Amino acid sequence: MPGTPVPLEALFLRFGLPTPTGISVVDRGLLNRSYQVISAGQTYFLKHYLPWRGPGSGLPDEHGRQRTAAQTLRWQHEAVIRLEALGIPAVAPLRDLRGRTVTYVRGRPLAVFPWNNGVHRYGSHMQEGDGHYLGALLADVHSGLAQILPQVPQPLFVATKSEQRALTEAEQLLALIAGRPETDDMDLLCTHRLRERLALIPEVSHLRPAPSAASTVGYIHGDFHGGNVMWSALEPGSQVTGIVDWEKTAVAPCGDEVVSTALVFFTDQHTGQLDLDLVRALSTGYVATRPQFSEQELADSVRRVWWERLTDFWIPVWRYRHADHRADSLFPATAALVPWWTENYDKVLYAFLDGARQATGTAPRR
Repeated sequence: MPGTPVPLEALFLRFGLPTPTGISVVDRGLLNRSYQVISAGQTYFLKHYLPWRGPGSGLPDEHGRQRTAAQTLRWQHEAVIRLEALGIPAVAPLRDLRGRTVTYVRGRPLAVFPWNNGVHRYGSHMQEGDGHYLGALLADVHSGLAQILPQVPQPLFVATKSEQRALTEAEQLLALIAGRPETDDMDLLCTHRLRERLALIPEVSHLRPAPSAASTVGYIHGDFHGGNVMWSALEPGSQVTGIVDWEKTAVAPCGDEVVSTALVFFTDQHTGQLDLDLVRALSTGYVATRPQFSEQELADSVRRVWWERLTDFWIPVWRYRHADHRADSLFPATAALVPWWTENYDKVLYAFLDGARQATGTAPRR
């Protein structure tokens, strides 16, 4: 079949499924290759996993031994299957006739999932009730993972990038841009934002989380953003029908994922500003559903994620060191958020903490 990444008939036979009659590329996602496949009138999602070295790769097993990437992927699949059994809308992979969720064809790791017809939603589609619901759902994910997976030792040392390392990386990226034979609009924007960071980081370096900081941690999805959360409709009040892409499931501060979720869902794609009413609603929903989560954990996460965003240059690194342009479209909004957040740090912190206090009844409801 033209355009087929692997022999589909042989692959589907392993799952006891009829020979596919159609395949098309799914133009979403940064880390893997994905396809929509039709078989006997049913639609499936075929994922080809590409190498990933980051959170969730090589997680230790219950005996403290380091897992290989393949073992980690199978472990994550089993976690998703168990989450789905708890009633959480996690989209779990199918098992083949031998009970495996990952199969290899020509050395390529592949998995087959049921197709989800949901839509993607962001802040422009949402009202405060949706933000509250999203926060409660994320709390259910964290609590569900804690229920089905081994207990995590506490606390965990959480390192943050030093001021000098961040400045050096920015200067190196600027040198790479300056050496390009021709520049485009993205080069100009990256140059502007990197120079902006060079000026901003020394001004606020005293706010970096302590290098020796340790945090309460748990299991997180690791990539809980609008592209991986499927909703029944764009309208307010719709429900999540599927959570996909669990390859970054890892052990980390749960509060960090609360903060990053608010950023990716509620940052204006044009101005880079954060909708603080929706932030407050998400925080309320999370803490109301997971009341053991402390206000101090949330405050620490706001500070840590802010510093990480300030000192992180992963999109320019992909572009200029690896000639990988897949994430270019994300850069304008994410880069604009950093100076705005720095200028409005107290307002952002207050929105998260006010939401948590409303959930526990220690602040008046608006």
